[in-house]
Amino acid sequence: MESPLPARMSGARAPGAGARIVFGFMAAAGGVFLLTRVALLFQQRQVWHDGPLAVLAALAMGEVHDLLVAAWLVLPLSLYLALVPARLFRWRPQQAFFWAGLGVAIYGLCFLAVVEWVFFAELGGRFNFVAVDYLMYPTEVVTNVWESYPVAWVLAALLVPAAIALAALRRVVAGAPLECRRTRAALALGVLALVALGTWAASPEWGDVAADRVLDDVARNGLFTFFGALRGSYASFDGLYATLPEDEVFRRLHGLLAETAAAPASFAPATTLRRVNNAAPPRRLNVVVVLEESLGAELVGTLHPRTAAEGRGPERTLTPNFDALARRGTLLTHAYSTGNRTIRAIEATTTGLPPLPGVSLVRRPQSRGLFTLPALLREQGYETLFVYGGRALFDGMGGYLGRNGVERIVEQADYPPGTFATAWGVADEAIFARALAEMDGMAARGRPFYSLVLSVSNHRPFQFPEDHVRRDPALSGRDNAVRYADWALGAFMREASRRPWYGATLFVLMGDHGARVYGSARIPLASYEVPILFVGPGVAAGERVATLASSLDVPPTVLGLLGLDYESRFFGRDVLRLPAGAGRALMTHNSDVALIEGNRMAVLGLQGATKVFDCDLAAAKCERPDASPAAVGLIDDAIAYYRGADLLYRGGGLQMPTARLARTGAPTHVPPAHMPPVHAPPVHVPPPRVPPPRVPVDVGTGAGG
Repeated sequence: MESPLPARMSGARAPGAGARIVFGFMAAAGGVFLLTRVALLFQQRQVWHDGPLAVLAALAMGEVHDLLVAAWLVLPLSLYLALVPARLFRWRPQQAFFWAGLGVAIYGLCFLAVVEWVFFAELGGRFNFVAVDYLMYPTEVVTNVWESYPVAWVLAALLVPAAIALAALRRVVAGAPLECRRTRAALALGVLALVALGTWAASPEWGDVAADRVLDDVARNGLFTFFGALRGSYASFDGLYATLPEDEVFRRLHGLLAETAAAPASFAPATTLRRVNNAAPPRRLNVVVVLEESLGAELVGTLHPRTAAEGRGPERTLTPNFDALARRGTLLTHAYSTGNRTIRAIEATTTGLPPLPGVSLVRRPQSRGLFTLPALLREQGYETLFVYGGRALFDGMGGYLGRNGVERIVEQADYPPGTFATAWGVADEAIFARALAEMDGMAARGRPFYSLVLSVSNHRPFQFPEDHVRRDPALSGRDNAVRYADWALGAFMREASRRPWYGATLFVLMGDHGARVYGSARIPLASYEVPILFVGPGVAAGERVATLASSLDVPPTVLGLLGLDYESRFFGRDVLRLPAGAGRALMTHNSDVALIEGNRMAVLGLQGATKVFDCDLAAAKCERPDASPAAVGLIDDAIAYYRGADLLYRGGGLQMPTARLARTGAPTHVPPAHMPPVHAPPVHVPPPRVPPPRVPVDVGTGAGG
């Protein structure tokens, strides 16, 4: 029976249309976020080992994140409802536009949930700096996703939950009158207050619910972490991380970077500039650095042998060619990449710098005229070249290298039409064939050369020409791509060994970063372990060096093998001349930066957070917290590395000592001459044959199992 009293006298008034829309949309967003979190708990099933209380804590803390993000999302909607006149709101065209917009927003949330599921599976965490980087270059990313997943079917399927949610929201709102403007304004102010208070109180540590990095990330919200990464992309070290006085930073740095070839007394004040004197006689060897896409140490047979029981087929290795090359050179067995992106490897192997938090130096516009390995060799009369199979503008690689010592660049546009390619560029065999042709030309001009070669085939969607390596259906797409990439590398080295310049060339063959990010540790160490192999004249054959090393040690180690004396600004050291226990590794993961020395890892986090963990490098684990006095000193060393690099970079203290080397012009692109296309058939690399007796090379004969 209806009350005869007016609505304002009959007790609590039912919410009006505005409140129902605002809270209904927040409920829809929260539901999507909650379902995403539950789905991730089942995707990352190992987190259940942390116990039910930890999982419940992750769900509870997740709701706090979700409430704040839902408030962010609904704030524009609440402001619109507060300002729109009631008559305009009821206007039929406005109603159609309004509900269509809400439908698109709900569909976008559903799509975002699927994207986050895929991102978490591939990169082991919520949206982070990698997601920010990917948004800058949509061509490669969108094409890669389209080639790797049934995108059309997913987009169509998402229409169903979005339509259901929109219909439910319309049903809740149906028949409810729009509140007066004062009530709608009060509602908007309430949402604004929630956003302001939540944003002020928000902390990256909100998600720290367990000693498990993966569970902590599950507890967070992907949009929350994305905007945190976006905000910190170009921020300076000071104000975000723990710090030390500037004089203490450089005092520590001089001690940390000192080595046999560079005593502490040789350092200039408030800088890393020092004189490096190599005892060996100088040799004008060519230098070829090959960055193998996603070649983590776990994939390399000579470092981590596999068995048939592990699903790798009857063979014990996916990399017979690399394994054979390791018998011809010196292999670093405890080397780590500085990050989980290719641009971090380019940054480290050219500048020898630690990975500054946020965006890589490769992407920063002020990175020009830096002290780099190619710039230093160019000063010594070397020709310098970058050979890549994709677009050089991706991640700013071409622009960075052209401004920092590389004279010429080969990129995807320089290969003939019809060359086999994926979203990331042409196949490895085409890249290596073109690199050989370019090196032949440089050698013919009588000057030593430096070449940086970047492969692409070991990357999702894991497609490659099958003329030489047939896809094994018993293996994963990743494993098949590793077999192909290894074959292409072996073919390149066999062909190089027939060139007259081979005997005067130092090769550095290494992974740019690990294949994937996994593990519960704050810094998932196994995901950063990479092979670094030196092959060439004067390099010990079959030697395995267990000294802890980082990809930023490559430039000074190369110069040590060349026997060059030089003025250095590198933060790396010649790892082949270090005592076994004197090595270090530096790396970044999401917003954390880390330093490993001995059996400890110091981690610097946002808002001045610091932690030290005991490490078992053999097991690639750094998980147990360490509160010993020695841990404090390691934290200070980590601060010295990262704050010192940030101070010098922002203050112009990392430039080439010789001004004429700071060239800012665009690099020269090489025309696509003398290169047949890779399609059917691909570029022909002749089968292995016995090399000339003067250059005996064994790089294996198979493609792995």
